[in-house]
Amino acid sequence: MSAAAVIVARQNNLIRRFREAGATAPNFARSPKDLGCRNSWIFRRLVTRGVFVETKPGRYYVDEFAADEFMRARRAWALGMLAIVLGLCGLAILASQLL
Repeated sequence: MSAAAVIVARQNNLIRRFREAGATAPNFARSPKDLGCRNSWIFRRLVTRGVFVETKPGRYYVDEFAADEFMRARRAWALGMLAIVLGLCGLAILASQLL
C-alpha cells in the first residue's frame, strides 16, 4: 500500500471515529486520546483544514461541512491525477504508433 493510501485511510479512520463518538458539534467535542487516536501530524493537518475544530484546549469535533468538502476535494484531486496519467499513457501509445 502506498504512503498516500495509508494517509487517506488514517484520515478516514479519524473522521469516522469522531462521527461514531457523536463528536459532531461543539458541545460534544472530545479529545483524540478519548477516542484512541494520537495527536499525529495527520490529525493536525485535518485541524488546519478545518475538518476538526478545537473548542476547549485538546477537545475537538468534526465540522461535517468541512469534512465533506475536504473529502470531495481529495476525490477531485485523485480523479484529476488519474485523468492526467491516462492522458499521458494515451499520448505515449499514440507516439509509439507514429514512430
